[in-house]
Order: sequence, then structure tokens, then C-alpha cells
Amino acid sequence: MGPTDASPSVILGVADIDDALLLSDEARWNQIAEDWALFMSPGECYGVRTDGRLVASAAILPFAGGFGWISMVLVTADSRRRGLASRLMDRCIEAMRRHGAASLLDATPEGALVYSQLGFRTRCRMARWRGMGTESRNREAAIQPDRSAILQRDREAFGGDRGFLLNDFLNRPGTLVLGNSRSFVLLRQGRRATQIGPLVCASPVEARELLELAFSHVSGPIILDVLDAGEGLHPVLEKHGFEAFRTFERMVLDRNDLPGIVSDVMVAAGPEFG
Repeated sequence: MGPTDASPSVILGVADIDDALLLSDEARWNQIAEDWALFMSPGECYGVRTDGRLVASAAILPFAGGFGWISMVLVTADSRRRGLASRLMDRCIEAMRRHGAASLLDATPEGALVYSQLGFRTRCRMARWRGMGTESRNREAAIQPDRSAILQRDREAFGGDRGFLLNDFLNRPGTLVLGNSRSFVLLRQGRRATQIGPLVCASPVEARELLELAFSHVSGPIILDVLDAGEGLHPVLEKHGFEAFRTFERMVLDRNDLPGIVSDVMVAAGPEFG
């Protein structure tokens, strides 16, 4: 196809997960098959195929509360500059509006320039940090807080109900949640590293203690996405040799502000999940 590829966009399903993983692996992202399954249901995932090969994707994940996330905007290297990402973004925005939901997303600085032309506005920023766990504690001995209390607290802080998402995380092998009914952090396995987040807490001091505790339950590489509200976590990250290596802008469309108690969500679930 030419520079403006006319291949139709299609809805992706679970049969497309292996092909979708090739896209996220090429980008060196951290998604696993279970993540892609969420984007396909209860989310909606769109793609473009050229000669049978999946070359582009984008997804929406609506949450109860009148908003949702747009993410997984991926185009394989040899299919870029054909307008595929723009076409899929348009479809995502239309789908979110059909759901009666405002669109939120976490964009790289380069992506933010493009999305601002679609009407998105930056409301806060986020940095991705990477480092290594200290694994000084036994995961099996960790006392996990009540799940229903965690979900209720997340609804309050996040501003919408993403219980289906957190329940999916919590049901996966290797996932751990630490803290209590008011302050918690979740750890889950990714393709390349353990992902820490969300971390929900009203106290910077308690949040730093939670992060230290999380590090002590992980061996190997860690990534986490620290929002502006989590700036007080930087000393802990730096003490353990973590580095910030990527930045994002949290942007909104069809609403004026971010939902929830923004100051309490210090670490995101990830740029793809909010």
C-alpha cells in the first residue's frame, strides 16, 4: 500500500493475541498475553492488517464513571508514516464517545504534540523508572489486605470503577498486593519486568514505606510509572539506584480535569491502564 494505507481497520479478538504481542514486543513494551486479552474484552481493540500481517493497533478501555483509557497505539516499523495511527485514534475517540465516555491517555512528549491537535489537553505528567528489586522478604509470608476494601479505595482515588482490571491482575499467578484498606500497592508480572502500580496512598511518608516494602518482595527488574503526585517517592527510587528513562503526559479529551483524588494516585497501573 502507499503512504496513506487504505487497508480497513478491524476489531481484534483473542485469536489475534499472538500477533498483537509481536507488535508490543517489537516496541519493547511490557505487556503479556493477559493484558492484550483485557483490551479485547471488556475493552475494544482495533487493528490494521497488510497481507494478513497485523501492522497496527489501538485500544480503548472504558471504566464505569464516564471515562476510559486509549492505549496500545502501535505501528510496526515498516508501516509507519501511512496514517494508520491517526486513523485508529479517530476510531478510538469515536468509540469512547459512543460509550458516553471522555478519553484519557498517557502520551510520550512526541505523541502529546499529535494528540493536542485532536483536542487533548495535558493535565499532569508521569515518569517511568526502572531498577532492580532487593528481595529481602518472603512473598509467601506477605499479609495481603482485603480485596473488596482495595477495590473500594481504588474507586475513590481513581475516580471510576476499574474493578474488572484490578481483579484480573489479582487473579494472575505472581501478583501481590501490599498495604491496607487505605494505602496499597500492587505488583504484577510483565513481559520484561515486574510492574509496580497502582500505588494509592494519601500520605507521602506511608507511600515511601510501601514502595520500600514492594522492592523487598521482588527479585529482578522492576518498572513503575510515577505521577506528579508521587514526587515524594523520588528519594526512595534514587536510593535504590532506579533511573527515570521515559516521560509521559496524562491528557484528557471531552472533560476538563482528571477524575478522582489526583493526589492519592502516586504510581499508575501503567500508561496503558491509567
